[in-house]
Amino acid sequence: MRVVIRNKSYRVKKTGILLVLFGLLLIIGIGTVSYGLIKGNKDNKEQSNNQTTAVNEQKIKEEKLKQEQEEQKQKKYDDCMEQPYKMETLEQEFNQLFDSYKDLDLAISFRDVKNDYVYFLNPNKGYYSGCIVKPFSVIYLVQKARAGELSIHDTLTYKPEDKHQFSDYTDKHNFYDEIPIIDLIRYMFTTSDNSAYFIIMRSYGADTFNQYFKEKYNITLHFTNRHPFEGSYTTKTSDQLLQLLYELLQVDDEATKVMKEALYNDVENTVSFDDIKLMHKYGEYDKWHNDIGIYEGNNQPYLVSIFTTRALTDYKTMIPKVSKDLYTIYKKNIDSKEAYCKIQMES
Repeated sequence: MRVVIRNKSYRVKKTGILLVLFGLLLIIGIGTVSYGLIKGNKDNKEQSNNQTTAVNEQKIKEEKLKQEQEEQKQKKYDDCMEQPYKMETLEQEFNQLFDSYKDLDLAISFRDVKNDYVYFLNPNKGYYSGCIVKPFSVIYLVQKARAGELSIHDTLTYKPEDKHQFSDYTDKHNFYDEIPIIDLIRYMFTTSDNSAYFIIMRSYGADTFNQYFKEKYNITLHFTNRHPFEGSYTTKTSDQLLQLLYELLQVDDEATKVMKEALYNDVENTVSFDDIKLMHKYGEYDKWHNDIGIYEGNNQPYLVSIFTTRALTDYKTMIPKVSKDLYTIYKKNIDSKEAYCKIQMES
């Protein structure tokens, strides 16, 4: 009986040990499975993140490439728009327009700066210029200032002999006031102030301007100290004047800012029409009314001169119409150029 009891106890202990081992194995198995699941989930998440990162990087590369291609296209377009362009019918259309003016007493110059063409009507016919010659004095003063030979803030004395009619700004000054050159420029360009012009002419001398423009640009002026408007001028001369003035306005400084603000005025601005605004300077005396202008729109500037003998009649309707006719052909050429450049952009 004692032996049987001992064996039963042994069997109990053995069974307990087996249960413990089974439990441990079960725990280890569950742990292993759990670890495998966790590790698998982690690996899957990392793989998913890697795939997402790769997709995002590819998308960024594609967007960058697309942006670079668009920038290259835009550069091709911009470069194309900077090059001269003339549609096939351009000369024919200007000639037809000028033929339609043959019964009018008109002289015209029209220069497209970037597209490198110029057309004239009656280019050698002289007209009394009036005040459109005033910019020559401004060109001289600003060029000298930029060369360091004077300052636009230097002052000139307003004397009684300088006083002339149609001088809205200088009339507000007293005789012997010291007026800065930059203000005299503003007065001349805004309202064509005559006294401001005579102050400059007296201070520097008419021959100074005559000699300067003859030697430097081979332009013949007819200035005299008594009458600095003397002489007749052609649209060829006004075209030269406008080219010099346009070049002057390309420098970003105080003088340019003042000149542009003054030239964008509505005083007898007959070269502007509808919503198209030009910087301008007019000249008028007796039967003559002339207007010269600079158009900056579309980043495709042009220079225009229109001389007439219609000051006593219909210049206020005729010159804007002529200006609009010229613009219409110019704009047609620009539209053609834009279409051409868009094709070149895609090629």
